[in-house]
Amino acid sequence: MHVAYGDIYNTRALVELSGQAVGTSPEPSFGTHFFQDLMEAHIFPLAINLDDNDVVFNHDFFYSTPNHLREWYASTDQTLLKTLRLVDVQDFAPNHHLSLIMDDDEGRAVGFLKADPE
Repeated sequence: MHVAYGDIYNTRALVELSGQAVGTSPEPSFGTHFFQDLMEAHIFPLAINLDDNDVVFNHDFFYSTPNHLREWYASTDQTLLKTLRLVDVQDFAPNHHLSLIMDDDEGRAVGFLKADPE
């Protein structure tokens, strides 16, 4: 499926999973022009290789939380619905949000759920 900038411009992070558990292990899709558009719009791409021994990944958060993709993109393409997920943190942990800290120089990132201030 082709994803254009207009499809994702309202997001703050794109998380791309690769590894044996999710099928073939493609290289992350960091096309030079697309990547530049993301950086200028402050949309942060994060590629996670699930086969990397240093990766800690919360499968329940990504796979047990309802997929809200159909609410934003009307499609009956089952492949698309299996591979692209739109997750609302509130469905997994009410009154929380996802914080993402990335260090490009070190090639490391951490995402964690943080309680919203009351």
